[in-house]
Amino acid sequence: MKTKLIIAALGISLFAAPAFADCAADMAKITDAMKTVKLDDAGNAKAKELLDKANAASTAKDEAACTAATGELMKLLGM
Repeated sequence: MKTKLIIAALGISLFAAPAFADCAADMAKITDAMKTVKLDDAGNAKAKELLDKANAASTAKDEAACTAATGELMKLLGM
């Protein structure tokens, strides 16, 4: 029984890892884009807020929140 639980936990973590890797990759692309994209003060504030949300969600391993924040941020940046 323990072995089955361990195998199930490992399997779940293997499927979740690529999703978080995508979020981290998206955040890296966003960080690079923010160096060149010109936004007004309100846009910059919104971008920083969304990037902070994505970082917090990534740290908390909240895939849905990270994906939502990076998706909204990519739209804001025109990516």
